[in-house]
Amino acid sequence: MDKPRPVLAALDFSDYTDQTLMVAAELADCLGAELVALNVIHQRMLDELKFVEGTTELLRAEAVVAERRKDREVRLAALLQEQGVRARVMISIGVPWEAILDAAAELNAGYIVMGTKGRSDLSRTLLGSNADKVYRHSPVTVISARGGHSVQRPVVRGTQSQA
Repeated sequence: MDKPRPVLAALDFSDYTDQTLMVAAELADCLGAELVALNVIHQRMLDELKFVEGTTELLRAEAVVAERRKDREVRLAALLQEQGVRARVMISIGVPWEAILDAAAELNAGYIVMGTKGRSDLSRTLLGSNADKVYRHSPVTVISARGGHSVQRPVVRGTQSQA
């Protein structure tokens, strides 16, 4: 039997992060697959830092990004520990939907799990949606984790009938 492909959890520290992590952890547990927790530092932030860096010697964009990367690694590690979840942590820099798809390709992920803010069709059309772009361009199954429910570590049970 082939080794199961990793499950990629795209985590952005929004209100949906806990739910997204728990759905991804349950899926990885069920499949016996590795769980990878991904956070993306938006390319826009780096571009803005580099612009400011060009106007002053007081700011080093790469140092700020390195600090931000370390902060996010620590935050993800704390979240994983708090939820009792084991996962590999990845931090990427880029346009979020592109970075998510790039990470999925690099990992040869079998699934991507991400939260969605549930925007209306009009706001998604006007603003765009990272989740929508991942759904449309992903070569693998994408699972949407919605918030609004209490988050508890799911109990994975066998498939035997409990009559």
